[in-house]
Amino acid sequence: MSNHWRFRLRPHFFCGLCVLGILCSQPLLLPAAHPDDPKIKAAVKRGVDYIRTRLSGQIDGYNSLCIYAMLKAKVPASDPAVNAVLEKLADKAKDGTYRRSGDETRVYVLAVDMMALEAADPVKYKPAIEAAAKYLLTLQAGNGSWDYPGNINNGDTSITQYALLGLWAAQRAGVKISVDAWNRGAKWLLQYQIRDGNGNGAFAYHPAPTGTNGRPDKEPSHSMTAAASGSLMVARLHLYPNGRVIGRGANKKKAAGTKQKFGVLKSIDFDALEEKKDEPAKTKPEPAGPRVGMGSIDGAVNRGAGWLTRFYTVNKVRGLQSWPLYYLYALERMCALAKIEKFGDRDWYADGSAHLLAAQKSDGSWMGQGAATGATSGTPQATAFALLFLTKSTARILKRPLGSPDPLGAGLQAGGRGLSGDLSLVEEKNGRVEAKKVVLPIDKLLAELENSTTLSVGDVQKAIVENVQIGDREKLIGEKKRLVTLAKHPSGEVRRTAFWALGRCQDLELVPLLLKGLDDPDLAVVVEARDALCTLCRKPQGILVNNKPLPANPLLGLPSGTTDQQQAVIEANWRKKVRLNWSRWHFRNRRYDDRDDLEELQFLGQEGAR
Repeated sequence: MSNHWRFRLRPHFFCGLCVLGILCSQPLLLPAAHPDDPKIKAAVKRGVDYIRTRLSGQIDGYNSLCIYAMLKAKVPASDPAVNAVLEKLADKAKDGTYRRSGDETRVYVLAVDMMALEAADPVKYKPAIEAAAKYLLTLQAGNGSWDYPGNINNGDTSITQYALLGLWAAQRAGVKISVDAWNRGAKWLLQYQIRDGNGNGAFAYHPAPTGTNGRPDKEPSHSMTAAASGSLMVARLHLYPNGRVIGRGANKKKAAGTKQKFGVLKSIDFDALEEKKDEPAKTKPEPAGPRVGMGSIDGAVNRGAGWLTRFYTVNKVRGLQSWPLYYLYALERMCALAKIEKFGDRDWYADGSAHLLAAQKSDGSWMGQGAATGATSGTPQATAFALLFLTKSTARILKRPLGSPDPLGAGLQAGGRGLSGDLSLVEEKNGRVEAKKVVLPIDKLLAELENSTTLSVGDVQKAIVENVQIGDREKLIGEKKRLVTLAKHPSGEVRRTAFWALGRCQDLELVPLLLKGLDDPDLAVVVEARDALCTLCRKPQGILVNNKPLPANPLLGLPSGTTDQQQAVIEANWRKKVRLNWSRWHFRNRRYDDRDDLEELQFLGQEGAR
């Protein structure tokens, strides 16, 4: 092996960005997940804390990637550790010319430098970003791709991906990028999408290698399919800024004779469309060089989504690039740009976040590629990729909806949270191990909640919901005493289930207990207690104030820049108002025999003192 190849295969920047998958694919349909779910927020905070302790030992592009992840996790640019790195990055171009370092990884370094600077302050750092963009454009090959020095692979899908990400960051900072650069980059990607066999729709690492040793690089790859599809969508943003993206749920009307496929784009023959039909006439760009139609891009992304659906995974990736966390960040980007919520019936964010929560190390890190068996710590680079996925970093750039935190009344009906430990309760279906439908009477299900032995809490929750939905509510009502006990259970998930069920017991004497649930330290339990009051008291919107309801969850729909401190204030105010509104309603509407003026005065006095 030549010295050059030894250098390329060492753990340099790109290879350092990968991690080893440690869990099997998720077979169950998990409840919807959200970046603001408490467990995800806690994992992100631990990851940020870990990276912070490692920043002083990082070099060049590693640090850029790490602080970019910290910024997307809402760490302010004024944070001393982050600011120190930002100033070093800006110093690379203080004279208007970007001073490169590390030829081997220069495109990666350039790109993440630009991404970090733009995320921190696009106005302050625009001169440095512009200098880096100018240099990056000189590295684009004649065929439209980016590669290692000397264009040794005739184009590199991964490097091209990061070049386009860097240029996108520059354009967000107000740096004008020529339409020709986007056009040529997209054309190269389209030219080498695999169009036959089991790889149909996928992309490869080095699709057109110049030497025979590059043959494995041409294999279909999960990482490169997500990377290339996302890159095409980035180019589409700039070639067709007014072109509407039709994602899952974005357009419920289907054209005659067409079918929705994979929840991404309309399944039609995009390549056969005339270009004049692809573009809004008044906004058609005028790129130099070869033209790339919007329909061609959409068709390629549709095919890429099809391949990812057929070979769906969140950690067991195919191809030469077996780096699951690099893949997850690319997947998040692709899905945000193309408005993809699911691959088939799989919620990619729920599956990916569940995998990451289970894989996080005790020190807050995630594992990198090639870590020693039994290692207790991961790497800053791998941790950065995990954070970029968990925070839905691209969706925040695009101001896309982030989904909804998991409320019991909706999320549980999607399925349980894990496989049962009892093998008699699982089965193989369509080549995957899945949970059998749990069919048990209410009393047995509640016994499982009290002291779970064979079923997960998620299995029990789902079964209880289904029992009530098919009309077994009377048996639920007969278990009120047991539910009252479960409402005090140490597990928040069990308390949530108990409050959900109590709200459907048709007994207004349970209102005081539900009011106590509004003081639960777990916000998810408070939301469930509040929803139970709405159900029990036939007030679907809750207590109206000035004819307006309070939000069902205080953390839904907050702006992406909301800090943890601001969220805490919002949550505290919401809790106070919900508690006050429902308690006042209770004091006004309770039975005469239950009235106690002193109790009411004490409550109102406590609320006034808060």
